[in-house]
Amino acid sequence: MNIFDIAREIRLKIYSELLVLSEPIVFVADYGPSSPPLFRSKRDGLCPALLRINKRMYSEANTLLYSNNRFQFPEVFTSTPSATDSAHIAPFLHQIGSQASHVRHICIPFPTFNYPQPDSARLHKAHVKNLDLVRDTCTSIRTLELLVSPDCENYALSDSPIAAEALNLLDTYFKNIPSLKEIVINFEVYPEQDPSDDLTKKMHNYGWTVKVTKLPKKKWISLDDRAEFDNEEDCQAYDNEQSLIDERETQREEEEQWLEEYHRRRRDPYWKNDSDYD
Repeated sequence: MNIFDIAREIRLKIYSELLVLSEPIVFVADYGPSSPPLFRSKRDGLCPALLRINKRMYSEANTLLYSNNRFQFPEVFTSTPSATDSAHIAPFLHQIGSQASHVRHICIPFPTFNYPQPDSARLHKAHVKNLDLVRDTCTSIRTLELLVSPDCENYALSDSPIAAEALNLLDTYFKNIPSLKEIVINFEVYPEQDPSDDLTKKMHNYGWTVKVTKLPKKKWISLDDRAEFDNEEDCQAYDNEQSLIDERETQREEEEQWLEEYHRRRRDPYWKNDSDYD
């Protein structure tokens, strides 16, 4: 039986099972070149190979892949000389070409700003590049989700005198994306944390949706990856102790090697009268 003999509605359900995930499709970057390649962080059951079966299946199914999934991208790499080339969303959008017009939900880290000047807030140009790419290529985007990691240091989220200006600037960029209907600020926090009421109130005033995602309790992993701790102090104490143990072991091995060399040379007639080894 040919799949195209099945009713179109059923075919679309089959395509959705293979091409649409309930969780975001998460991309990570290889932090090497200034414009690092992206790859999916895990095998997630997605079957994009379906689109390569034939042209008819491609034309029926490819829109589902891009319009019904949420795409999550990593932080931009802002320390390169050409920061405008480091917008990590760029490789994906360039690769899918015109299909970017079907994307409806994108998730990116909360944009960072240049070090605050006395009287101005300036969005880092790599993040400007990200937002410009979304505006110019994702012409059907409905939701832009901004992730705020628990360790995020961003004066736009602080009590800085120009924090309000920074949020205003962000809101201006969002309003320049015509199809955008929803801004979601997703705070990822540890169990004992919560974003401040004052900050969430400011965001609600812009019409943004504030979401809080509770993470598992934070763990600190030792440098040797052998132990984990629930506080930084114990982890540092362990690392320091292991460092001393490693130093002693290295010193012991060096002394053994020296003794072995000493005895080898004492047995050698050429060296046995050498006063340096007496």
